[in-house]
Amino acid sequence: MVKDTKQETKQSKRLGGRAGFVIGWVALYFLIVGIVCSAMQMPSAIQKMQQKSKAENSKVVLYEGPKSLKDSTREDLDSLSEDDREFEEYAITHCVDTVVKVNGKESYVYDTHVNNTHTWKTDYYPAQERTPITYFDFDGTVQVSVEVKDIDLKAVTIRPLKYDIKPEIDVKNHRVTFYIDTPDTYTVEFNKNVKRAVHIFANEIDEDAPSPDDENVMYIGPGEWNIENIVLQDGDSVYIAGGAVVHGIVNANFASNVKVYGRGIIDGSMIRGWKGRSPRIPLKFDNCTNVTVEGVCALNANAWVFQAYDTIGGKIDNLKIISSRPNGDGISLQSCKSFKVKNSFVRSWDDSLVVKNYDENSTNIKFDNVQIWTDLAQSMEIGYETNKGQKENSKIEDISFENITVLHNFHKPVLSIHNADDALVTNIKYKNIVVEDASVGQGDGTPQLIDLGIVQNSSWSATRERGQISNITVDGFEVLYGNDSLPSKVEGYDEQHKVTNVTIQGLKIKGKEIKSPEEGGFVINPLSTENIVVK
Repeated sequence: MVKDTKQETKQSKRLGGRAGFVIGWVALYFLIVGIVCSAMQMPSAIQKMQQKSKAENSKVVLYEGPKSLKDSTREDLDSLSEDDREFEEYAITHCVDTVVKVNGKESYVYDTHVNNTHTWKTDYYPAQERTPITYFDFDGTVQVSVEVKDIDLKAVTIRPLKYDIKPEIDVKNHRVTFYIDTPDTYTVEFNKNVKRAVHIFANEIDEDAPSPDDENVMYIGPGEWNIENIVLQDGDSVYIAGGAVVHGIVNANFASNVKVYGRGIIDGSMIRGWKGRSPRIPLKFDNCTNVTVEGVCALNANAWVFQAYDTIGGKIDNLKIISSRPNGDGISLQSCKSFKVKNSFVRSWDDSLVVKNYDENSTNIKFDNVQIWTDLAQSMEIGYETNKGQKENSKIEDISFENITVLHNFHKPVLSIHNADDALVTNIKYKNIVVEDASVGQGDGTPQLIDLGIVQNSSWSATRERGQISNITVDGFEVLYGNDSLPSKVEGYDEQHKVTNVTIQGLKIKGKEIKSPEEGGFVINPLSTENIVVK
């Protein structure tokens, strides 16, 4: 057979032309994809360049921790109860497996106790672990890096989520890098796990720091101090400087115009757990007027952490609390008037923010811009004790919770009113509440989101008669993540003791807008409630 070379040549040209055409289009496609990807990445790259430039011009104040604190060992990080350790080994320690740098300079890191069990222990000795914390002051934009030597990084979450921080993750060096420009608390979590989460207390520059020689201020400088009890009298101020760790408590009773401020730590780890008998409250103000607490950290109290009782006029600003032992309530305001709590952080092993009546009426209390992490009990609780002093016409009124971010709630309801006495609880407002993780019901908890109830409780009720709950407003309440089911409950005691006039609007659960009680999984007792509106 004679080959038609001309025909083959034509076919080869056609194939070659087609191949060239395809190759050209493929090349053009990848060129376009490359241009699009570069264009998409360009804003991020420009932002990082801008952030880096700003960081070079920012101001940072770092605080060296006490040289006397021992370095954490592997055994220190084990999950053990206080009763299972040599008590001397229970103290706050210097964290060495986590390195935090701010604009390239190392920030001292502490290991403090936390409690991830979410289950009450009747012997008062639950298992505890440790987690790292650090603090510094800054102005402007700063670069923060967190190196965790023993964790293989697969995912990193930086809370609160509202800042939408997208960190750079260096897997090889176990390092996370990001920028911040707003003084606040930042919590870094690894691999969708809360264990060994790093709490970063990024403060404003301390413009109010006194001189160590100021005769009008009790000045506690850097270092480790064993001070059993600092008792404040009228007009006293105590300043706990950055780098100071004070083992002890600060109390005032029947005092006016007292102040506790600074950047240092009040640590309760050298005080044994209270076991229901001997609470040693780190910040305790009873029968006082005009109390101010600003800037300090309170860690590992042997019971609850901040208490004000029968006190009029209070300002709490930038207080950072982490508790891990039974009855470790964060901020407990009992029969107080005219209090404002703002710009603070509370991680607690009992109710995080709580208002009670132990004696006189509670009124005009506002919580604003507070971050909460609740390992046990409720995040925002009114009650159970609403008339512990058995007063006539007991009342809790004009209480507000605004701009509250709940990082985690693991145990009981996020928002709750439990009227266990005969008081009237009225004019309570919740506004702009964001729950980042409502994993409620863990351990021995109850999986409810909201719980409003008039109850009789054998442990907390002090009166024979029951009371009322009325005029409750929830305006803006969003759950970003949580259980598959997040029911709520509204229930009075009987037809004479009702929950009335409750309005819930702007409720959004995991992307779904809730416009009715049925959509929100509300259980509402029709016999003991009246005018309950979800819209």
